[in-house]
Amino acid sequence: MLLADACAPARRPAQVSPPPLPPEAGEPHGVGDVQTGLASWYGDEFAKLPTASGEIFRPEKVSAAHRTLPLGSIVEVKNQRNGRSVRVRINDRGPFVAGRVVDLSRAAAEAIGSVDEGVVPVTLTVVSLGGGSRIHPVDDEPVPGEAIPASAGWAVQAGAFGNPENARRLRDRLASRYPNAYLEDFQGLTRVKFGPYRTRREAEAACDSLPTMGLAGIVVLYR
Repeated sequence: MLLADACAPARRPAQVSPPPLPPEAGEPHGVGDVQTGLASWYGDEFAKLPTASGEIFRPEKVSAAHRTLPLGSIVEVKNQRNGRSVRVRINDRGPFVAGRVVDLSRAAAEAIGSVDEGVVPVTLTVVSLGGGSRIHPVDDEPVPGEAIPASAGWAVQAGAFGNPENARRLRDRLASRYPNAYLEDFQGLTRVKFGPYRTRREAEAACDSLPTMGLAGIVVLYR
């Protein structure tokens, strides 16, 4: 799961989103903190969909997703293999794969030369902490020009696993609380989702409740 721009629809005044999940061992939570691990990237599949911050994801813009840092935080991500670095603003949640510490937009991945490799070892340094603010479109319509069938709806992705058994365990855990928890295969990973919801706002409300289960998620189109 980035930066708001002129193409995004008009928005309501910024609202404060629920706090991020409590930092785990090794996860950064203050300015100057350093985290090492793997960086992946995401692109066109999520283009023009809302991020956890409410902003519209633009793969051609530099941005990133982190599991716990407050939305709006600025981090520097350095590719350990070539020494290239980029500063990005956190406006989405993820990645949901063990060992990965940050999910970059395609533009950010290009900046550190990781597009072809896909996943690279990085050092992440917190430059500044964001306020965790969130914005909402005025209505539940997609970005202008991006027609979405009325029957499509919205879903919440709560995780993605290399081990299908871990995905099944999370699906069963979610099924006791959320509608239609299901699995979806994608590029060697098993995604865990639930839905659909009629409007994006309803899906966001469900997504916002995940921290009570120690989870974080992203809102996506129901497929």
